[in-house]
Amino acid sequence: SSLVMFPILTGATPALAQSEEAYVRTPSPNDKFKFSYTITPPPSFAPGNKPLKTHLDEINFSIPDVRGYTLGVTVDPVRIASIKDFGTPEEIAAKVVTAEVNRDGVFQVTLAKDPVEDSAGCYDIEYISDGKRGKKRFGTRIYIQDGFLYVLTVQSKEAEFDEAREKEVQACIKSFRPL
Repeated sequence: SSLVMFPILTGATPALAQSEEAYVRTPSPNDKFKFSYTITPPPSFAPGNKPLKTHLDEINFSIPDVRGYTLGVTVDPVRIASIKDFGTPEEIAAKVVTAEVNRDGVFQVTLAKDPVEDSAGCYDIEYISDGKRGKKRFGTRIYIQDGFLYVLTVQSKEAEFDEAREKEVQACIKSFRPL
């Protein structure tokens, strides 16, 4: 696998532009599975690998020495051609909430917003999970393209999910897409 990072300028005017690093995942010539995606994590986020892989491809991003604010991207092969073959945004949200509430130590899961289908053909789901490790806000973006399921999950402590963090998370979610 290969990794390419390059700066992207964001902002309304060049004077206000802020340089952020886009993470681009592309296959290497030896990779059996050919998939690629891009995401622009929030500032200060650095990539790192999970100790135990449970997906075809996965990467986590976090701010060094900051706990409770992370994002992860997973990629898995699927047999369906479209996310609509799997369900509506509401049906997928129900599956996500059910999976989360069945995790050990989770007491309650509620949708923070109505799930939506983005114009890019992906589903965005936002929910709050309350459990023994505290209350957390999750934002997910789910795509199915060219035989792969792409899932972005951003996690924040609910107590720290203020307007500035929400804006940062939404910008990150909107930047995520298969190539």
